[in-house]
Amino acid sequence: MSKIKTSRNKPNKPNKSHKQVSPTDSSTGPVNILSKNHFEEFLEHEKPVIVDFWAPWCGPCKIMEPVFKKLAEEYSSQVHFLKVNSQQVPEVSGAFGIRSIPTILVLHGTEVTDSHIGAVAEGNLEKMIRRAADRAAGVTMGEKIKRFFHRGNKTETPTEPEKD
Repeated sequence: MSKIKTSRNKPNKPNKSHKQVSPTDSSTGPVNILSKNHFEEFLEHEKPVIVDFWAPWCGPCKIMEPVFKKLAEEYSSQVHFLKVNSQQVPEVSGAFGIRSIPTILVLHGTEVTDSHIGAVAEGNLEKMIRRAADRAAGVTMGEKIKRFFHRGNKTETPTEPEKD
């Protein structure tokens, strides 16, 4: 998959209307990215990153906002959730070649491991998040299969065949 080149030689001025949140802050919602340097701080952290590239004028982006926020609150202990306003921080969007919004990227370090262009259903976004969290946690395929069939959590009871 693709990788972003990081550089620390050009300081960016953060937007003073928002507090800059770091990867070590215990945020339970999406973090608004204020600069390329702010974004790069999250790439250096051990947690995977889910990035929502958006713009204020984008209708599908507005539809995605409550879904992204809800899942960020639910999964923030496993994954960082970032929102990049493509108009305010074009250097981040440009680094990934973002041409359409909304675009969701999943990053492990600087490597893009999953992506979706356009509005995405909550269930599909949750699957992307779980894959990212599983990869970061080193979850094996066997563990995923057990989780899929819920074998570790409940016992199956045999059923009688239907009679005509």
